[in-house]
Amino acid sequence: MADTFQFKLVTPTGVLFDGAVEQVTAVGALGEFGVLPLHTNFITSLVPGILTLKISGTSFTEYLVAGGLAEVKDGVMTVLALEAEPPSKVDRAAAAGSVAAVEQRLSQMSMFDPGYEDAAQALAVARVRAQVDQLLRAPH
Repeated sequence: MADTFQFKLVTPTGVLFDGAVEQVTAVGALGEFGVLPLHTNFITSLVPGILTLKISGTSFTEYLVAGGLAEVKDGVMTVLALEAEPPSKVDRAAAAGSVAAVEQRLSQMSMFDPGYEDAAQALAVARVRAQVDQLLRAPH
């Protein structure tokens, strides 16, 4: 059995990670899922959440992902993220303020408004940013 598999994290601004990992844990539309070496091929959407990479043994890397797509194909996993950043770069105070502002904006919209989906996505991302400390999985 293989101990690692190739993983690539891609955003619109470039490749954030490209290397071998032992495990990946992400949050999809139906909940959290994990990928190990020799995983079956699949594709799924991602929702805002924490992407955890187990590099080796006790070495972990995490990213806050704003959503996107994840694909496992022929032993390689690729995540195409709308945005991704290390949790350490998140400004928690600004995120908390952003949650309140987006909630206010969303409360004044109808779900039929053209910008409703974008506002709902912005709220989901803001909530993950504000709660990033509670969402981290890896030991720090």
